[in-house]
Amino acid sequence: MPSKQNFNKKVEDTLEQPIKFSFQFYDTSCNEYCLSVWGENMVSEALNKLKDLNNKTLKELYTGKKIYHFHPVDWSQTIKKSGFPDSRANALEPYQFSLIGVNSSKARVFGAFAQGIFYIVWFDLEHKIDPTFKKHT
Repeated sequence: MPSKQNFNKKVEDTLEQPIKFSFQFYDTSCNEYCLSVWGENMVSEALNKLKDLNNKTLKELYTGKKIYHFHPVDWSQTIKKSGFPDSRANALEPYQFSLIGVNSSKARVFGAFAQGIFYIVWFDLEHKIDPTFKKHT
C-alpha cells in the first residue's frame, strides 16, 4: 500500500490529465442500473455527455462540482449499503457524477476512480441510488 504522501502525489499527477473511462467493472447483472434499459435517445445523450466529459480534467470536474455533481459516494447514505458488486471496484474510491441534461439532469453515473480512470459501474437514470432530499420544504 503506498504511503499517503505517495497517494496524494498520484492524485496530483492526474489533476491536469483528461479523465478516462473504463467499463472493466460495469455491472451487467443489474438491469435497473444498466444503460441498455434506457430509451434510444437517452442512451445517445448519455454517450455524448461521456464523450464531452472525456475532454475534462479531474481538476475541472472538482471545480465544476455544482455543475457536474462529481463527488465521492458515502455508501451509508445510499440504497446500496454494501457498495459495488465487484470487490475490485469496491477496493477503489467510489464516485458519482451527473449526466447533465439527461432525464432532466437526474441521471447519474456511479463508479470507482483511481489514477485518472473512472471505472463505470452503474447508470442511475432516476437518481435512486443516492437520492437527495430537498431541505427546508
